[in-house]
Amino acid sequence: MGDRSYSFDANMILSDGVAAIAASGYAQYAGADAIIDLGGNQNITVTLPSIADVSSITPQQARIDAYLVIDVTAVTTSGTASEKLILVGSNDPSFAAGKTIQLGMMEFGAIVSQEQPNGFVTAAPNAVGGSRYEMGFTNEQNNVKYEYLKLYVVIANSGSITFKAFVAVTPEP
Repeated sequence: MGDRSYSFDANMILSDGVAAIAASGYAQYAGADAIIDLGGNQNITVTLPSIADVSSITPQQARIDAYLVIDVTAVTTSGTASEKLILVGSNDPSFAAGKTIQLGMMEFGAIVSQEQPNGFVTAAPNAVGGSRYEMGFTNEQNNVKYEYLKLYVVIANSGSITFKAFVAVTPEP
């Protein structure tokens, strides 16, 4: 599957591909909304003991350059079906309203050909193994690093998609 291989980490799964997704919502892993914690303690101040050189620190996680790896096994490609996968980041583990940012998006289905100049309809997945898509992203936007990741799926016009997805740190060339 392609010219690049990725290290798989079970803690970085965003979709297990168990069932077709036919309604908008967050991708599922083991029957629950999948969430990845990239580590760090964004926006938390840690008070240090009195013997320390400074009274407190605000630990920040490092910027992460990574890929969302999507293995599509089924997708509706007829009519005006549309399936969008939107990778969102947040520093709030509940992903409350007004606390998320879009880190990347990929769209599938028939409508894709109409939404961009000279676009083409998503091809049907390969019979063996499905089709692999890769979306590069970073967890830093507008000088803010985001600790948590989720994958939101937008389904329109009777679309449906079945896929597995995981995040992998960008491999060295």
